[in-house]
Amino acid sequence: MKFFSRKETTKKTDVRKSFASLFKKEHLDLPKFRLLTDKTVKPLPGAEYVRVNRVMYPLIKPYAFASITYNTATNSIDYALIEPPLTDEETAILEKFKEGLIQIVNVSLESVRKREVVIDFLEENIQHLIDEYGIVVRKEQYLKIMYYIYRDFIGLNEIEPLLQDPYIEDIGCDGVDVPVYVIHQKYGSVRTNIVYNDDKKLREFVTKLAERCDRYISYAEPLLDGTLPDGTRVHASIASDVTTRGPVFSLRKFKETPFTPVDLVNLGTLSTEMLAYLWFVVENGRNVLITGGVATGKTSLLNCISMFIPAEAKIVSIEDTRELNLPHENWIPNVARSGFTSSGTGEVTMFELLKESFRQNPDYLIVGEVRGREAYILFQGMASGHPSLSTFHSGGVDDVIKRLQTKPISLSAGLLESLDIVMTMVHAQEKTKSSRRVKEMVEIESIDSVSGTARTTKIFAWRPSTDTFEYRGASWVLSKVSSEKGLAMQHIMKDIAKRKELLDWMVAKSMTNMNDVVHYLKLYRTDPLKVDNMIHQDPRTRKVSA
Repeated sequence: MKFFSRKETTKKTDVRKSFASLFKKEHLDLPKFRLLTDKTVKPLPGAEYVRVNRVMYPLIKPYAFASITYNTATNSIDYALIEPPLTDEETAILEKFKEGLIQIVNVSLESVRKREVVIDFLEENIQHLIDEYGIVVRKEQYLKIMYYIYRDFIGLNEIEPLLQDPYIEDIGCDGVDVPVYVIHQKYGSVRTNIVYNDDKKLREFVTKLAERCDRYISYAEPLLDGTLPDGTRVHASIASDVTTRGPVFSLRKFKETPFTPVDLVNLGTLSTEMLAYLWFVVENGRNVLITGGVATGKTSLLNCISMFIPAEAKIVSIEDTRELNLPHENWIPNVARSGFTSSGTGEVTMFELLKESFRQNPDYLIVGEVRGREAYILFQGMASGHPSLSTFHSGGVDDVIKRLQTKPISLSAGLLESLDIVMTMVHAQEKTKSSRRVKEMVEIESIDSVSGTARTTKIFAWRPSTDTFEYRGASWVLSKVSSEKGLAMQHIMKDIAKRKELLDWMVAKSMTNMNDVVHYLKLYRTDPLKVDNMIHQDPRTRKVSA
């Protein structure tokens, strides 16, 4: 729809005047339209409860709700989006209002960030249309119609309520006449009651996604890879000869408040002992690579352990699409850019960003995901003393070593020895519950220059039978730090134990706010004795110890 397009530019003064004029005009005698979205994650009952009871919670109050039930016919959990129903009369009025808005709205709604101001602007124009068309609208009809105006003009149409669901991680449409599926944090992959039956409508929606991502998509360039203004990652195709079921899209939601170490412990992703070890090695400049399959939680874990980087350190991050969210002030986030034309004019690749990053003299380098030739620059940086953190698509440490040494990456064994730790993530499905786990944490001791095989030490491992993590001992990396920095191993192990105590204390206090967590991480670095006294004076610590 044309008024969402960035191509229609309006002077800022004109936009301000347009919105300021709203408050000078008299409104009709209609109720004020307001929305309430609550993105706090509260405990939900498990799958066994859903088998006999329906679970409901609000998405956009008081209009949209999620209803989760068990489907005995398919032996699966279904997700139903409940919205206010429209009569034929109300549907006709809504379509007339949409046509009118397209004609009279001449400013970019994206130029104003406050949702309430944009709603006021739309509401003012709707009331003008009511007056102009001479339509009699009852109060309850007006509120319902305004909800759909908001949903389709400010939001992303049918899936807008799903984007407001704090439990949903991914939203995927596989084509025409196929239900939209979502990845729910509590119930895993579930089918929704949203179905696109019209090929043209679905194609128009994918085009709208591209416009929101400030990208271009057409039959000649049918693939879209972009990011919505809120950070949600978008992958889509518009050509039916590329995706034979019709246009498709996949949205991976961006978490505004990243997972903290406490969150990951509560989710069972790893233990406080593992986090204490990672905290120590990251702070002491070791190189870490997180590997695993698609949607196993690699980036979330990368963001989490990046919080262990000292607050005063200079960080340069490089990503294909923006996902990292760090609390550090001295941080330069770089994002690759697609070309403006089919010839690639204006393209900025991860390889180019990574090559230029060393001119910025970073203390730490974070690469969102290593895929191709940028790996050579990354490992050159590791070899030259720039501590680096990154992710990699692979099934385990052996696969990592093989893939890094073969085409198209083709790294030498000498460069691979710069890598210290490989962590493997898995996405475990258990009774339809979605869970991510660190399967193993492996240290790289050396790489044979002839065979290319790695000599490794498995320092931590996950036991699926008990869903616990065990420490294997005899850390090569800690011995290396001990040798390089002249620290006794006894001192290192005592330090890690103290860090574990602090993490256990934060878990006991349910400290999930990122700023609070970072505050105590920083305090431990500057005044460990104060932290130690604080922990041992807290009654929660005695309970944890007991």
